[in-house]
Amino acid sequence: MNEVPDLEQYHRLAGHVDSWIALAIVVASLLIAAGLNHSKPAVRTAGTVLAALGCFAVVGWFIGIHGTGILDAPKPSVFPTGKLNGPIIWVLTLLSLVAGIFLLRVAVWQNQRTDQLALPPGNTPERFGRASRYLHWTTAILFISLIPMGFFTSMIPDDVVWRQGYYVVHKTIGFIVLFLVFVRIVWHFRSPAPALDNDLKGWERKSAKFAHVVLYILMLAVPISGFIMSTYGGKWSHFFVWDIPMLWEKDMEAIKPFGLLHKVVLPYVCLLIIGAHVLGALKHHFIDKHRDSIHRMVS
Repeated sequence: MNEVPDLEQYHRLAGHVDSWIALAIVVASLLIAAGLNHSKPAVRTAGTVLAALGCFAVVGWFIGIHGTGILDAPKPSVFPTGKLNGPIIWVLTLLSLVAGIFLLRVAVWQNQRTDQLALPPGNTPERFGRASRYLHWTTAILFISLIPMGFFTSMIPDDVVWRQGYYVVHKTIGFIVLFLVFVRIVWHFRSPAPALDNDLKGWERKSAKFAHVVLYILMLAVPISGFIMSTYGGKWSHFFVWDIPMLWEKDMEAIKPFGLLHKVVLPYVCLLIIGAHVLGALKHHFIDKHRDSIHRMVS
């Protein structure tokens, strides 16, 4: 159904600045993924520095939105968990700051390396190939960026002039993540992933497999539920400068379960699973001294 959207759908930023911002985020993610896995150590160092700058950009984004006063006087939430959105954004920003500082320290260590990285296009039994690494890091960076953005979307008052422009960025990245996940699934069947580290305990293997499956489900469920929620809410979704036509009519009753899923259930599950995934990787590398584990996906 090509229903005429609400007038707020046309409140894009002048000159499609919102689409340009979305494109800049996507390009930066691609450059980081390529840099982290480049054959030359100097380029890998630059990729790590760019990743650190991305973390600091999140901090800068937080400072910007904090200056608007929206965090102190947000739009009333329809869900009780809405009161947690502000504190969660604070925590995620602090984590981004810590991650940025940590990545700069890693870059200093990388700068001392002289080894060349030789990666085949496909995966090998020992490590992931170049294609898988590019897909992994690009998808991961974009998906992680959606989380603080998503918590903030519910807080933006309706009368904020850049509100719809913000949604253009958020929804565009969501569609790109959805596309990349489908590509990753197809590539996984074409080039199977290497086996898990032999040093992992039985429960660690099961936990790792479970986390990977749940992550794939989340990366599919988050953008799909967001699209369905927006459509039932009578709002078009966006992909850069293009508006995606309404596929069915507005239904404020049907929107409720998808709103609960997209704004409450999935975001908190994402925080839990991604946090466990990152902590597990750090544990294997720094505590268990399984150096090869993390090097399977980044060097």
